[in-house]
Amino acid sequence: MAVELLGLTGIKIIALSIEIVNIMLLSGLLYLYAKSYKQIKIGFTAGLILFASFLLLKSILTIGFLIFDIDSLTGKGGRPVIIGGIIELIALAILLKITWDY
Repeated sequence: MAVELLGLTGIKIIALSIEIVNIMLLSGLLYLYAKSYKQIKIGFTAGLILFASFLLLKSILTIGFLIFDIDSLTGKGGRPVIIGGIIELIALAILLKITWDY
C-alpha cells in the first residue's frame, strides 16, 4: 500500500520535500552572497551568486517536473531524484555553514 497525499506518491513527496529544503538553503546562500557583494564587489562573489541562481533554477524546475510527471526525470521510481536531491542538500548545507561562518 503506497502512501499518497494530494495524488502524490510517497517517493514524490520525499523528493519534493528535499527540493523545498534545497530551495530554502539556496535562498539563504543567495541572501548572504548578495549582502557580501554589496560590501565588496568582486568577481568571485558574483560567480557565487550565479552558481546559486542556477542551482535554484534547477530545484524549481525539478519540483515542476515532479508535480507533473516523475517519469520524465527518472524513468521509474523516483530514487535517482531523491539520491541526487539528498547529495545536493548535504553539499548546500555544508556550503551554507562555511559561508555563514565567514
